[in-house]
Amino acid sequence: MTKRRTRARIGDVLEVSTPRGLAYIHYTYFTYRPYFEAIRVLPGFFATRPADFTALVTHPKAFFAFYPVRPAVSQGLVEVVSHHPVSPNQAFPAMYRRAGAMSREGRVLAWLIFEGTAYTLVRELSEEQRYLPIDRIWMHDSMVSALTNEWRPEQDVGIPPALREPSPMTEAPKSLDDSAPQRVRHFLYFPTAKASKVVADQLSTQGYTVERRKDAEGKNWLVLAGHTVSPDTSDLDSVRETLDRLAQEHSGEYDGHEVEVTPCTESSP
Repeated sequence: MTKRRTRARIGDVLEVSTPRGLAYIHYTYFTYRPYFEAIRVLPGFFATRPADFTALVTHPKAFFAFYPVRPAVSQGLVEVVSHHPVSPNQAFPAMYRRAGAMSREGRVLAWLIFEGTAYTLVRELSEEQRYLPIDRIWMHDSMVSALTNEWRPEQDVGIPPALREPSPMTEAPKSLDDSAPQRVRHFLYFPTAKASKVVADQLSTQGYTVERRKDAEGKNWLVLAGHTVSPDTSDLDSVRETLDRLAQEHSGEYDGHEVEVTPCTESSP
């Protein structure tokens, strides 16, 4: 039996269990600063694992999304089942959108359209812009819900569920409340118990909630550090950089973070 891999690599095809069968995503992009992981959501549900994924990873109906792949793989939430090289046009979306202004009810009043380092503010999405990926990090439960409901970015035009017309369709996936503090967990791995204890003790004195245990493979030590952070991206970037340096100082590796899913009525972060 092949041993389950617990470290993700760019190009991995990941299997996701959903109530409607097996679904698949393709891991295409990762960067530390700022921390960003991109996937392509591959279409369809499967009763059994396909023997070959070549056609699926190049399917024209696949779309980009953002999902913390490395923590999900290390925790066993998804399984690496294949590997396909990522072509340049599949790595990261050339353009994507983000909510730029919102009403008190959660309706998006304007969108930011990003292309490289530049962005454009638009009041209404064009038909083409509706198909752009949305800058929203899916946590695992949100992704499973979105996959199950066959959610696609063109369905999200910035109207929160409370303001939508009644629909017989299944409730849309939950998103993160962008206005409230968020509970974040960080994953740090160390080759020795001594190093992991030193770091765990240091983080504990700094106010983190800390859990220390062997990783899934039983080789390294995992330090799981939790804290609450404001929704300001720069705050989280600073924390990640600090933890990355701390891990390196003790011959370890910072392996990303995850944000706890908080139900809210907003349709986009």
